[in-house]
Amino acid sequence: MNITIARLRSFVKYNGPLETVLDSFFENYVRFQRDNPQHNYRTYNVSFDGQQPKRIPENIEWADVIVIPSDSEFRYHGELQMNPKDLAKSQSHIERIAPFFKGKDVIMWRSDRGDTEELYRSFLPDIKSFQTIDEVDFSGNIHGMKYHFIQTLKNPLSAIIGNEKTTDFAYWGRMKHGNDREKTIRKIYRSKLSTIMIGGFPSGIERQSKWIKDWKILYPMLEKARCTLCFNWIDQTATTSRYPEALSIGMIPFVWRDYDSNNTYNIEDYQRVETHDEFIRKALALRDDDTFERLKQRYRNNYSKVLLSEDEYYNEFSSRMSLTLG
Repeated sequence: MNITIARLRSFVKYNGPLETVLDSFFENYVRFQRDNPQHNYRTYNVSFDGQQPKRIPENIEWADVIVIPSDSEFRYHGELQMNPKDLAKSQSHIERIAPFFKGKDVIMWRSDRGDTEELYRSFLPDIKSFQTIDEVDFSGNIHGMKYHFIQTLKNPLSAIIGNEKTTDFAYWGRMKHGNDREKTIRKIYRSKLSTIMIGGFPSGIERQSKWIKDWKILYPMLEKARCTLCFNWIDQTATTSRYPEALSIGMIPFVWRDYDSNNTYNIEDYQRVETHDEFIRKALALRDDDTFERLKQRYRNNYSKVLLSEDEYYNEFSSRMSLTLG
């Protein structure tokens, strides 16, 4: 079978974990290719050899199956947070390859609730079949892989002497419209909490940096923080990577209202907050070192009950890929 992995928008130069949002999927795919030599593999706007990724439309045309690692495709369809010239350039690439999707089988790796089959079919209408491998199909979310990845960044001495926490709250990522996130983050920023803000934020919030994908840069900026707040969007049963990322960093993840309403992360009631005032009160309580350490260890233990090993994540990924390939 001929398989092409295709990034339709921004490229991915995959050199290993902790450099791209979808590293949990990519790391498993590298191993899947090695373990399944019966298939033929090509790329579009993706590289695994350290070279600059290339857009080769012929590799889309050649494929029987196209794998789309998808995050934030929805931003190109209404919720525009980009330069119009960049959008126009991106659309020109889509127009060039769209005819080659006719009659193709597509597998989407999903890491954003706004990225759906309906969305892709709206601009690639001639796709034959569309199947999804979702981050939430895996125990603890496939981005539980990030929990393991981030552990490799820790200074061995910190396990012995500890890591001093000097900041109350950290947030890393981008805003999504149509929920309480922007309003809540703004109120937290204006409160008595000390903050670290990395990514895209509402006007009036001074950030330490724009969005950073490389965790080797991001990690030391976040490790001094005591807690974060996890939001969901569209689907409250779903989970996000921020939760395991925070626990791995050594941060306490609080969650907004009915985030992960099926409680697949094994979240305690105390972690759920209904208002920004409640969150601020709980965050301030973490300035007591004993309280912070006790809760951090308890929440890590809770998540460890659903977290898989890297091999277990791979086995599940491989099984799902093989099933979708038929």
